Amino acid sequence: MRIEEDVLFIGRKAVIADVHLGLVRHYDSELIEKALGVAEKAETLIVAGDLKHLGRRGQYERFMREVGGITELILLRGNHDIGLDCEKAIRIGKYGVFHGHAVPDEDILDAKFLIFGHAHPAYFIRDSAGGYRDRVFLTGEIEGGKRVVVLPAFNDLCASTAVNLDRPVGFMFRRYDYKEWYAIMFDGTLLRI
Repeated sequence: MRIEEDVLFIGRKAVIADVHLGLVRHYDSELIEKALGVAEKAETLIVAGDLKHLGRRGQYERFMREVGGITELILLRGNHDIGLDCEKAIRIGKYGVFHGHAVPDEDILDAKFLIFGHAHPAYFIRDSAGGYRDRVFLTGEIEGGKRVVVLPAFNDLCASTAVNLDRPVGFMFRRYDYKEWYAIMFDGTLLRI
């Protein structure tokens, strides 16, 4: 497993989450180009939920056609993906991948590594002007030595939760204490929550 910017790679499979096409419609083309760049490096691109933004017209059909035209594309259902043909979750060996808004099946939760999005994690960094939020991955350990990796929003225009200030959304953060986890910045820097 490795990260490159806001993408998690499991071998030749790339995992992204929270694309939210349609959030800012004129930005959809840039998101598609960014996804195409990821797809060129992977044999499979997994979108771990929220390809589209609920209630907004976006270019998700173009995304599926163009990205799916150069690599295998697997869509997992997010809370915004009403009307899309998606899987609920996927198991890749020891990895269970799901969106994070709803509890997946037990075989997914039994995986050694749980990978999900939905929370849009960021880290608040204080500076002389007050501070700013920087998108991050979250990682930590839960019961039985399972490892958790929370994906940042692929769409950098999405609102994010500063995990060092506020509790992220999703059942995993109601079920487990994440205060002992780490934030991983895109350059690999580890930050304690």
